[in-house]
Amino acid sequence: MVIADVLVQVLVRFGQILAAPLKNPDMLWIIIPIYLNWVFTDYFQERKGTDFGNAITNGVIQLWVGIDWIRQTIKTIEFNALFITKTIICVISMIWGLLIMVESARAKPIAHYIGRVREISYFMIVATPIFYGVIAPDMITIATILLFFPIFYGVGEAFDRLLPAPPGEEDSLGGVSSDLKMPDMGAGAGAMPEMPAGGGMPPMGGMPKF
Repeated sequence: MVIADVLVQVLVRFGQILAAPLKNPDMLWIIIPIYLNWVFTDYFQERKGTDFGNAITNGVIQLWVGIDWIRQTIKTIEFNALFITKTIICVISMIWGLLIMVESARAKPIAHYIGRVREISYFMIVATPIFYGVIAPDMITIATILLFFPIFYGVGEAFDRLLPAPPGEEDSLGGVSSDLKMPDMGAGAGAMPEMPAGGGMPPMGGMPKF
């Protein structure tokens, strides 16, 4: 069946994308930081969502990877359809990174959606082998990227839910330690604190005797 053949090709292509650094080890210099940033940031910082600081960091990485893609693209300058396509993707990647950084710096809510490390990491992981000339940017590759994104996202979400919360997550969510005691406000705003036993104000009239 045609559909079964396409699904097999998609599955094989996804395996080729993941194994692409084995064919071109130079790719490891950009792929390893992407993986490390995704794993640690997703688990330790973005389990409950992306804050503006994390989003800015993710935008910087997106911008840097886009610059590396351009570096790989111009190594073989051939003004054909493939060169133009790669250049457009590079520009989109860099604009994406810059947009994340700007909107995060302006504290815009959209940064929480466009700056999440999981989506950015997936896009960089699957697209980098194309710019290093290991994977062909054909229809099978495009279908593979689109079909496996929900799987990738779901697996990441499952790990976040199944793994125990990282140390300090409660504090980062605004938890208050039980050792911190708030003053009793039940006495009212005008109440004076209780004076210690035996204490008293010195007499206001007269000077102290010598």
